[in-house]
Amino acid sequence: MTQVLEPQEQTQQEKAAVEVPPEEIVWKNGFPLPPQSPIRPWHAFISVLRLVRNKEDTRQVFEVMQALSGRFGHELFERFTNTEYGRRVVTEPVKLEKLLGDRERLRRYPEGSLGRTYLAFMEGEDLTPEGLLDAAEEAGIDFKGETQFPEYRRLFLHLDVSHDLWHVLTGYGRDSLGELCNLVYTRQQTNNPGFKLIVMIGFLAQKLEEPLQPIQKALAEAKRNARKSEWVLGYDVEALLPLPLAEARAKLGIGEPKIYNAIPDEIKRNLLKPKVTQTQTERERGRAAQSPA
Repeated sequence: MTQVLEPQEQTQQEKAAVEVPPEEIVWKNGFPLPPQSPIRPWHAFISVLRLVRNKEDTRQVFEVMQALSGRFGHELFERFTNTEYGRRVVTEPVKLEKLLGDRERLRRYPEGSLGRTYLAFMEGEDLTPEGLLDAAEEAGIDFKGETQFPEYRRLFLHLDVSHDLWHVLTGYGRDSLGELCNLVYTRQQTNNPGFKLIVMIGFLAQKLEEPLQPIQKALAEAKRNARKSEWVLGYDVEALLPLPLAEARAKLGIGEPKIYNAIPDEIKRNLLKPKVTQTQTERERGRAAQSPA
């Protein structure tokens, strides 16, 4: 994935124009990958604090992922392309953003299916796959422009667009605890080091607000469920969408989040209510608009 840019670095357009020399390219399963990104823990820490203040500031998730990615991307790509579906995703490619963004097609799936439940989730939360990709772009991850590593980029585009589908599969809502549990699940499935930092700080913040609620137990349950389930990334999403939701979960071995479900919805809704009303990007745009030309 493209390295997050600091103010003093090249612009995204300038960086995109610079090709990685052949001697720095890493090869996995016959595909070229960019060199590992440098680890930037301080940048990641600041981004997590911003995310805790406003869980809707999705850009910060991408900032953390970028800052702590290291060799994670190479290892995940190798595992993904070891599967038949993974190789098909990066070579055809399978464009999950189009599949999950086609609401008319999703509406034709049977009532109670994974596809229809996902559609209801997205419409109820006013979400789109494009929104996730826009948040990534704000963090310096270009999923649309020219790239020297199209297969590598396709994996991470596929994974990012899967985020809300995994909410539906795992049963976790978009409240702060649900987001944290979904990240625990994703962390176990992908071994992404950035999610671990988000979960650690998010847990402390939530426990301070609701010390009597079983926050830690809910997160531990998400970890257990992820370890017991199949590797979700290796399954054909298009084949899962027509299935009844319960059947899709059973096929993947995804257990019910009983501890999370037992916590009253009102408490979950009020956990970590945004301390700010704007995302970092919105604040930056506001400052730019106020600055003299």
